[in-house]
Amino acid sequence: MLDEIIKRIRNLNHDQQKEILKILDTWQVGKQREFQRLKAKSDIDVVVGNRVIQTDTSDISASGLYINTSGKFETNKIVRIVFSVPGVEKSFKLQGTIVRVEESGIAIEFENLTPYFKGILDNVIWESNNQKNDFS
Repeated sequence: MLDEIIKRIRNLNHDQQKEILKILDTWQVGKQREFQRLKAKSDIDVVVGNRVIQTDTSDISASGLYINTSGKFETNKIVRIVFSVPGVEKSFKLQGTIVRVEESGIAIEFENLTPYFKGILDNVIWESNNQKNDFS
């Protein structure tokens, strides 16, 4: 379906494409995340200082993830993470920063990702979301 939508949009003139973009913007009110999220439990290893935490994710996006964990954590701490997206064989090895600490877990924002790599990760997440599998 997406291929058909893209093909039809490419056949529109510039003004028509701008109009389609305005319509999409109205549909997205209140949902303006830069990247979509995949609600998924996936095993993850997180290195915080000299501690290694083996846990799972709650959700993943191309800009960061949320992990289920407890303990004492500080925001702005640099972490190293290794995880995979359900349905994808290759693991991701990234660096991030703890941006939020909650009782049930922590939010990590990826660091130093190129727009190209974010696009790849977003596409992987998009594909996983559209497989309609329940990874929980």
